[in-house]
Amino acid sequence: MVELTPAAIQELERLQAHGVSRGRAAILRIQVQPSECSDWRYDLALVAEPEPTDVLTQSQGWTIAIAADAAELLRGLRVDYIEDLMGGAFRFHNPNASQTCGCGMAFRVSTS
Repeated sequence: MVELTPAAIQELERLQAHGVSRGRAAILRIQVQPSECSDWRYDLALVAEPEPTDVLTQSQGWTIAIAADAAELLRGLRVDYIEDLMGGAFRFHNPNASQTCGCGMAFRVSTS
C-alpha cells in the first residue's frame, strides 16, 4: 500500500535514534490534513502504537499505520527523502494526486 525508499528509511532511523519520536516509537503513522494551498497535506509521525482504526502495512521492515480515512488517498504512495542545498525533506510520490503543491507536502485529487 505504501512504499518507503531506502533514503526515507535511513532518515526515519536517524530521527528515531535522536529521540525525535519521544520514546520507543517504531511505527510510522501517515495521515492527511486539510491544506491551505491544496486539498490535503501529508502528516507524518513516529508513534509507539497505531490508532485503533488505522490500516497497517509493512515496507522495508517498517510498520506503517495509515489513518483509515486517508487509506484510499494514500494507496500506492511512495515516500522518499531528499537532501539538497536547502536541507532535507520527505518527498511524496502519490499516484492518486491530480495536482501537487510546490511545497511538496500538499496535493489535490481529481473529483471525477
